[in-house]
Amino acid sequence: MPQNTGPDFICVGMPKAGTGWLYDQLQSHPDFWMPLKEIDYLAFEYPKMKHAIRWFERTEKRKHRKKAKRRHVDAREYNFLKEASACAGEPRDIAHYAELFRYKGEQLSGDISPSYSRMEEALIADIGRGLPQVKIILLVRDPITRAWSHISLLHRLGKFDASILESPPEFRSFLANPRNIERRSFATRVVERWTKNTPHLEFRSFFFDEIVSEPEATRREILRYLGADPARGGETSPPDFNPKANKSKLTLTEPLKGVLIDFFKEELRAGAEIFGSHAENWKDQYGV
Repeated sequence: MPQNTGPDFICVGMPKAGTGWLYDQLQSHPDFWMPLKEIDYLAFEYPKMKHAIRWFERTEKRKHRKKAKRRHVDAREYNFLKEASACAGEPRDIAHYAELFRYKGEQLSGDISPSYSRMEEALIADIGRGLPQVKIILLVRDPITRAWSHISLLHRLGKFDASILESPPEFRSFLANPRNIERRSFATRVVERWTKNTPHLEFRSFFFDEIVSEPEATRREILRYLGADPARGGETSPPDFNPKANKSKLTLTEPLKGVLIDFFKEELRAGAEIFGSHAENWKDQYGV
């Protein structure tokens, strides 16, 4: 059963590890009410709410149009977007954040924001106190392919200068800059921060590898963990559907791959110990 207030779960990343897939699966399942992916409220001391603002403004513009490109926005979603947008620039308040989810009614609801992988310990502890029943979910991917996918995304968005790749030392410096890739690339640190500061919360990780190789089974397992019924019907997205599969990616050369392996070698070793399974294969694959 869903909580009376607040989100039932928070997905804390990782970026480029299947969070889009997770949102597609949940928002089309009848047990869930998912008004927005990447709410991002908890990511900033003064939330920017750029996704909520963008969708609310688009909803306002479409009010008098006969056809809409996006799925129908009902009254609950409209009110959520309007209220969430109004939070922009106001101090972060976990109690107010919890109130945003009152529109869910008897359905399950949650927040899938990859940016939360960067959360600091003090904020995590505050969330544990303010949302004592929330479940935490983390999607984990091989850190090397995850980082390269993330860099490719930045390049498609015009936010990455590919000339950096011409110099391995410069590329290494780019990786180590917390403003770029470093702060959101270490799943083991995410696990450590959450288990240390919120030991009472349910926390579970799932592998991106299994989303790719066993999407149906992984979907069922995630639904069970979140308290939903995997057998329920509805207009669900196919478990193997990946709208980003054909997105262009930069070419990963052997010298650049070597830089990534060296940069992530300790993370690969730690991941093998903490996660086991596929993470052990990653460690062996890269010879660390």
